[in-house]
Amino acid sequence: MKQFATAFGISFAAMFPLLNPVGHAPMFYALTRDVPASDRHHQAAKSAAYSVVILVVALLLGADILRFFGIDLNDLRLAGGLLVARTAWSMLGNGSRITPDEHDAAHGKNDISLTPMATPILSGPGAMSLAVGLIAYGEAPMDYAGYLAGFLALGLLTWICLRYADVLAGALNENAIGAINRILGFLILAIGVDLMTAGIRGSFLAAH
Repeated sequence: MKQFATAFGISFAAMFPLLNPVGHAPMFYALTRDVPASDRHHQAAKSAAYSVVILVVALLLGADILRFFGIDLNDLRLAGGLLVARTAWSMLGNGSRITPDEHDAAHGKNDISLTPMATPILSGPGAMSLAVGLIAYGEAPMDYAGYLAGFLALGLLTWICLRYADVLAGALNENAIGAINRILGFLILAIGVDLMTAGIRGSFLAAH
C-alpha cells in the first residue's frame, strides 16, 4: 500500500502543475463562452477524460515505443526535461500553450474538448514526456496502479475546475491567473531540471 501511495503522490504532484486545471479554467471558459451551458459542461467532462486518456496511453505505451526506436530511459529524461523546462519557461513569461492562430481556430469550433483543450493545453508534449518518465520511479504493477490513480484524480479535479470555469473566471482576474501560472511554472522548471539531472547522471553511470 505504501508503494501505491508513493506512486500516486509522485504522479499527482508532478502532473498537477503541468495540467494546471485552475489556471486553464478561465481559458476554457473564454473559448466556450458563447455555447450553451449544458454543452460547455459536456465539453468540460470530455476535455478532462481525453487528457487522462492521453496520459495513460503515454505511460503504458511510451516506453515500448522508445525501446522500438532504440531510445533509452536516460535519453527520455533529458528530452522530457527539456520539454518540461520549455513549458515552464513559457509559463514564467505568462505565455500561452497555443498559438494565436490556434486560439482563433478554437473559437470557430463546435467542440474544443480534444483540441486544443485536452492537447496541447492540458496534456501537451511536456505532460506526455513526464508520463513516460514516471517509470523511472518504479515499474512494478503497484507503481503503475498508483500512477494511473493519480491521473484519474487529476482528471476529476480538472473536470471540476472546467465544469465551474465560469465561477473561476469571475473570481480570478488576469493578475491572479498570471501569479498562479508563474508559481506553477517555477515548480515545473524544477521538475524539468530534475529530469535532466537524472538523465545526465544515468548516462554517466552507464558509461562507467
